[in-house]
Amino acid sequence: MTGEGSGSDAGPGSGGPADPAPRREVVGQYAGALLFSLSLGVTVVAYPLFVIDQGRSPTVAGVLVGFSAAVQVLTRSRLGSVMRVVSNSDVITAAAVLMCLSVGLLVFESGLVALVVSAAVQGVARACFWTGNQVQIVRSPRPTSRGIATLNMVATVGMLIGPAAGGIIAQSSYRAAFAVASAVALAGIAPTLALSRPPPFARVGGHSYLQLLRNRGVRVGVWASVAVGAWRGLLGSYVPIGLDAAGSSETAIGVVVAVANGAAAVSGYLAVDTEGSRVAPGVARWGAVTLVATALVGFELPVALITAALVAGGAAIGLLQVLAITAVSEAVRPELQGDAVTIAGVARGVTLSGAPLGVAALLVVGLGPAVLAATVALVGPAALFCRPRFNPE
Repeated sequence: MTGEGSGSDAGPGSGGPADPAPRREVVGQYAGALLFSLSLGVTVVAYPLFVIDQGRSPTVAGVLVGFSAAVQVLTRSRLGSVMRVVSNSDVITAAAVLMCLSVGLLVFESGLVALVVSAAVQGVARACFWTGNQVQIVRSPRPTSRGIATLNMVATVGMLIGPAAGGIIAQSSYRAAFAVASAVALAGIAPTLALSRPPPFARVGGHSYLQLLRNRGVRVGVWASVAVGAWRGLLGSYVPIGLDAAGSSETAIGVVVAVANGAAAVSGYLAVDTEGSRVAPGVARWGAVTLVATALVGFELPVALITAALVAGGAAIGLLQVLAITAVSEAVRPELQGDAVTIAGVARGVTLSGAPLGVAALLVVGLGPAVLAATVALVGPAALFCRPRFNPE
């Protein structure tokens, strides 16, 4: 099920909620998502290394990456309004165009202004990619949960292959890596042109964040997104540090992180039949698993135990990613689905960067307690507040 009333907003050519999604639409969306993710994967590795290669400090590289993340969150917060002016499928096409331009710039320029502009445009592109694609699935006649699970899987494949390819190419030339990333993003424009073009969302009241958060289903989706952002933020920052403290080698750390990401990609399909009244209990259940699993990271425990916890946490996060979008899309009428998906994305983006910052502020008490505190604060609400007793019908 795509959620309340989604069939009426499926866009031209959908033929109604009971019809199968046109094959061209499905292939176009996932092919475009794969190419975008491959381009992004190459860039994620090459960009910070390129900044340092230009004689700038790791601090500058970190600030630029953080700036890009901030731009992404800010852009997500405005996309609900944008999609009342243009079709959400136009937002997907814009993502591919912007990604192509952002990395293509670095083939020719390496000054600080070019680096800042590239980081900003990358942030806008990533926001448009995720929000546009999620909304496209929500508005289509395809089942939302299965569509989101497939999108996450395709993006994960791109983000596994892209960094490996980017590292290999960057060893010879950073500009060559950017040229490849730009060319792949350019190729990704064509599939997006095969997408149906639903009309922009109607201009209606009730789309402010405070108004949306009064809706139980939106709150459930936001808490799930907060947990997902926190887990992914910690996986990319303090999880490797915790594994290193536990005695893991660099190779082993890379494998464990990759396996945890893989578990998150695959497990989303387990949520495809979860809808309606089962969504909130599902978020509470898998939020609790994530809470327990992530709380172990940072303590000097046996590597096998931490690895098992991360795989379990990854599987739970994969389910939460799907349930978050299912919850918000089912909870609101069609005209507000773009705004509901947007607020879930903003919540995820804020905690993606906020979780590592929170741990950094608490490191005075030690890595284990700091990760535990951040996990309880950011993942705990999904496990607690999405239980039926806190969300009466």
